[in-house]
Amino acid sequence: MAQQARATSVGAYHFSDNKELFEIQRGNNFDFVISDALNNIAAYGNETKTFPKAKEMIRLSVSSASVPHFSQNAIEVRRGNTGIKYAGVMTWPSGSLECYDFIGAETKDILMAWQARSGNPMYQTVGQQADYKVTANLIEYTPDYNQIVRTWRLDGCWISSIDEDAFSVDANGARRIRCTIEYDRAVVDSYNEVI
Repeated sequence: MAQQARATSVGAYHFSDNKELFEIQRGNNFDFVISDALNNIAAYGNETKTFPKAKEMIRLSVSSASVPHFSQNAIEVRRGNTGIKYAGVMTWPSGSLECYDFIGAETKDILMAWQARSGNPMYQTVGQQADYKVTANLIEYTPDYNQIVRTWRLDGCWISSIDEDAFSVDANGARRIRCTIEYDRAVVDSYNEVI
């Protein structure tokens, strides 16, 4: 009898016996949503053109987004032949955001306009944080999108660099824009909300 219980605990059957506990989180059930602050952002290089639906166009174009986690440096104190470690400064590393380059949605133009708020090579100026930092949310959903599993709120989010593959006559695939995003902190805002 003891062997049967052990076989169940080391196997996978307990996943199906406890369906409400062991639904697997998929990597493709998410949204990356920036705040309304970027709606009507002026285009980089043509300030008479604006993007009234920038928030929605970015949300629909995102193909991948990194998950925010902080790290801490260790402060080591030594005495004699031993040492102990204390928790040091918390830092949030740079994140990544990758978007499909949809022509009609003007995805790349919106991302370049957002980046130009922090540094504009045309005018050789660096922006003030009120101009370029926005709030972003990384939202994880259940596979049926009926429930929010977890929401990360990224405060002070902005683009520090944009990168994309070179054009090639041999290319055969969707173009994507890769952005390095910076943020001041990330907070888990919510767990398990039915939508």
